[in-house]
Amino acid sequence: MDEKGLDLIQFNRNPDLLLQVVEQIKKDFGMFAIGIEFSGDPKQAYAELFGQLHAHLKTLEHSNKQKFISILYRVDLSEQQIAKAMQQHPSDTFTAIVADLILKRELQKVILRNQSKYL
Repeated sequence: MDEKGLDLIQFNRNPDLLLQVVEQIKKDFGMFAIGIEFSGDPKQAYAELFGQLHAHLKTLEHSNKQKFISILYRVDLSEQQIAKAMQQHPSDTFTAIVADLILKRELQKVILRNQSKYL
């Protein structure tokens, strides 16, 4: 997957937003005893996080489908969202698509939470 869907400009302009996304990912994956690390480099954020998520998802896809599905539920990704992304990116692997969607969804959750603070 590439970075086109993830708004990296927001990360580069707002390191606090990036850290909030990282914390959200750590929280959601931590519930399943999956550790996520981040070096703190915003220029490498997507690649670093994507790589870890993709590796974990690949392993779970083959070894623990129930945990894999539970993560999707926890992050709030639907089958329809995944199917649509798979149609848009047919050359990408299933787990790469899901890892990208998780990053986008976690960013969206943080942005919505921050916006609701000011309503």
